[in-house]
Amino acid sequence: MKGMLSTAVLLMAALGFAAPAMAGGPQVLPHLKSHRSQVHNPPASGMLLIGNSSDPYEKINRGIWTFNYDFLDRYALRPVAHGYADYVPSPVRTGIRNFLNNFREVNNVVNNACVANFSDSAVSLGRFAVNSTVGLLGLIDVASYMGMDHHPMGFQTVLGKWHVNNGPYLQVPFTGMTTPRDIVGKVVDNIYPPYSEIGWYWMAAIWAVDGIDSRAARIPQEEMLDTSMDPYISARDFYLQYQERLVVGREGMLEQQQKKDAEDEKNLEGYLDEIDE
Repeated sequence: MKGMLSTAVLLMAALGFAAPAMAGGPQVLPHLKSHRSQVHNPPASGMLLIGNSSDPYEKINRGIWTFNYDFLDRYALRPVAHGYADYVPSPVRTGIRNFLNNFREVNNVVNNACVANFSDSAVSLGRFAVNSTVGLLGLIDVASYMGMDHHPMGFQTVLGKWHVNNGPYLQVPFTGMTTPRDIVGKVVDNIYPPYSEIGWYWMAAIWAVDGIDSRAARIPQEEMLDTSMDPYISARDFYLQYQERLVVGREGMLEQQQKKDAEDEKNLEGYLDEIDE
C-alpha cells in the first residue's frame, strides 16, 4: 500500500479524474447535443467551448492526453484505484472521504461568503466545528445527521460566479485536465487553513489519499470513456460541463443548452434558405 501511495503522489490526478471530489463526487451530465456533434465533427482549435473556454492548444493537449490516459492512468492510477475500492472496507473509505471533506470546510466558509451565500457559509462553519470535535476530526459526519448539509464551494467556482472565464483548456502531464481559472482557484484554496498550517509531507499524504479516493469514485465512468469515439473530446467536455455546472447549476446548464439549440436551429434555417435561393 505504501508503494501505491507513492505512485499516487507522483500522478495525483492523471486525466483530472483525481481532482478533489465535491459532495457526492463530480457527476457527469448526460451527453448534450453539442457534445455528440463534436465527437463526429471535432471543433477547430480555439473554438469557443463550454463555459467560455477554448482549446487553442489541442494538438499539444492531445499528445499529453495520450501520455496521461493511455500510459499513466491505465498502468498506474487505475490499478491503484481499483485496489483501493476492492480491498479497503467501505466504512473506512467513507471515513476517509468525510475527513477530506471536513478538511475543506474552512474553504467552504470563506468561498460561500465571497459569493454572498452567507447562510451556507454559516452552515459550513457549524459543520467544521461539530465534525472536528464530536465527529473525531471529521471521520464521522455527525453534522449531516443533525441536518447540516454540505455546501462545497471552491474558489474556482467563486471566480466563475464573478464572471471570470475559464480561459484555454489545458492538459498537464501527470495532473491532467485544467484551465487557468481552475489553477488560480486551487492555489487560493491551498492558502486557507488548515492547508497553510501543515508541512509539505502532510500535504503530500493528503494529496495522495484524496487522489486515490477521487479516482476510485470515477471507476463507473471508465467504460463510458473507454468506448467513446474520441475519449479526448469526451473527457474535455465532461470536465468543462462539470465546472460550468458548479457555477450556474443544473438549471443554468439546461437554459444555456436550450439557447444554443435555438441558435443552432436558427443558423440551420438560414443556411437552408441560402441553399433554396
